[in-house]
Amino acid sequence: MIEFKGIKKAFGPKVVLDGVDLVVQTGEVLFIIGASGAGKSVTVKHLIGLLRPDAGRILLDGVDITDYTEAQYFEVRKRCAMVFQNSTLFDSMTLLDNVALPIRKHRKVSLKEARRLAMEKLALVGMTAEAERYPADFGDGMRKKVAIARALTLDPDYVIFDEPTTGVDPISAAMIDKMMRRLSDEQNVTCIVISHDLRSIFGIADRVVMLYKGTTLFDGTREELRACPNGIVQQFINGEPEGPMDV
Repeated sequence: MIEFKGIKKAFGPKVVLDGVDLVVQTGEVLFIIGASGAGKSVTVKHLIGLLRPDAGRILLDGVDITDYTEAQYFEVRKRCAMVFQNSTLFDSMTLLDNVALPIRKHRKVSLKEARRLAMEKLALVGMTAEAERYPADFGDGMRKKVAIARALTLDPDYVIFDEPTTGVDPISAAMIDKMMRRLSDEQNVTCIVISHDLRSIFGIADRVVMLYKGTTLFDGTREELRACPNGIVQQFINGEPEGPMDV
């Protein structure tokens, strides 16, 4: 379980998070939604030490990690993998070697063994046939699947997906959604998904949290989200240009 308690974060005069409280239950698929600039990515980056809060505490399975050193965060990042919006693959390496790289670095195994383990992860995303090809050969959807395979190499307990279906075709998006759902259902991996994709949200989310003006505006199931009477929530999920939302 992950707990964000009263997280505050400002960049100069701009307050992005103003006391965010959020609990992520083990094994769930949690979507964090909100308008651009609402603090979705800022929130999750605190978990892996890419940002440090101005106030508040972060607990990982009951352990306060807020003041961890950079060295201590190495272990946190093994347990909490992040798939960034841009796939960040190395263009000069094959897909297989991209996935094998963290295995070689952290598990200290031979190249042969690292490539074998990497192939197992590529199989999870349906990319074994393309293992020896290069990232430039593929579109965003395929590259994101490889980035997900790489994130799974150290068998993390938590995976953070930053806009995983943005910029990909509908078929690839559906495959990515299915993969996240399967990770939760079959491997008990906790998936934290930052997304604007309503099809994904209403298709696979166990729970949805909406951030607005630095705080948590909504926290509930996808069914509760659809039925929520709050005008800001309804404007967002219906994509209406006019309403109470201040953007």
